[in-house]
Amino acid sequence: MSTVDVASTRSAANPAEARVHMLQTARELVPLLRRNSEQSERDRQLTPEVEDALRSAGLFQVTTPRRSGGGGGNIRTLIEVSAEIARGDSSAGWVAFIANTTAFGMALFDDDVRDVVYADPRNVAVSQFGPNGTAREVDGGYRVSGSWAFASGCYQAQWTLNGIKIVDDAGNPKEIRFALLPRTDLEIEDTWDMAGMAGTGSNTFVADDAFVPHEFTIDFDTFQGYKPFTPWHENEAYYRVPLGPAACLAISGPIMGMAEGAWDLTLAAMDGDKPITNWNYTNKRQSPSYRLALADARMAIDTGRFHLLRAADDMDTAATEGRLLDITARARIRGDSAVAARSFRHAVGLLLDISGTSSFNLSNPLQRIWRDITVACSHSLNNILLNREIYAHEISGLDTFEVGPL
Repeated sequence: MSTVDVASTRSAANPAEARVHMLQTARELVPLLRRNSEQSERDRQLTPEVEDALRSAGLFQVTTPRRSGGGGGNIRTLIEVSAEIARGDSSAGWVAFIANTTAFGMALFDDDVRDVVYADPRNVAVSQFGPNGTAREVDGGYRVSGSWAFASGCYQAQWTLNGIKIVDDAGNPKEIRFALLPRTDLEIEDTWDMAGMAGTGSNTFVADDAFVPHEFTIDFDTFQGYKPFTPWHENEAYYRVPLGPAACLAISGPIMGMAEGAWDLTLAAMDGDKPITNWNYTNKRQSPSYRLALADARMAIDTGRFHLLRAADDMDTAATEGRLLDITARARIRGDSAVAARSFRHAVGLLLDISGTSSFNLSNPLQRIWRDITVACSHSLNNILLNREIYAHEISGLDTFEVGPL
């Protein structure tokens, strides 16, 4: 079986060793990502240099099953690697998160499907989970039409996993499934024109009567983890983590990286600081208020990291033990996600306070991180208010599903 011949997977005897390689590779790419971030924003998609670096380094394949040439990483690895990439560039980290969340879902499919998707192990699959497509059952599969906005990574993708509604002959919905479509069966509508996260290229995919074989689809309950999933192979226990909840948690990985990137830039600027305008301090480190703000920012990032990785470890442990997460655990994981995202966003605000007016100059990368993290924290999977509400419902003894699916 072919594999990606890169530092992230070469000679790795197991996922733990591959994880070390992938994290180190991501860290080493941070300077390149920072150099390209402004151009990616202008182009409204990742630059060819960034795409080539991430693809050839295997960083779009961090969670792809090892049998298909990937790193076989778990949810914690997905989060930490996407965070490292986002330290260099928010959009690159976001696209890596999308690609690797989808790659994680490839383990839900059998080997015949995987062999098609990863005919080239460098192939990338992305996803749009909203059931915005309509499908009619035909012999051997489904005929699918629809449009899916916010298709992050559409220019990097060879495949996409999209939500679809199966309808009967009268057009009435029967069930929700998730369908793998080749990029060649879709058109891209240029609809992405946002204040932040511009480099993700999150345009709209459009399908018009595309055929999808039945084996290239997943049912809703398996996707959400409402029923046990038996891995296709003994060494793939991590992939019992349900894909829907995994995405809701892992979305905070690149947001963590944005906060860490803002931290890096703020400390670097303070090293060469000038006197504070209109005040008596010769530099910001002399001011107790600035030092306290710096400490608060660090604690906010560390708080977010704690909640995010605690939840990831809970998911990964349950998967390896063959347990379904109960509703209380799933609701608390949503709460962890909300605390993490809110903490990271708060930290960036404090760092901007420290940096002052100059941080909003368009030549200063801090203002891009500020715009990026604001947009990223508004994503529907990362709804801070409703993720907190789900947890509040559960611990109050109310019906959690009144808020939405877990």
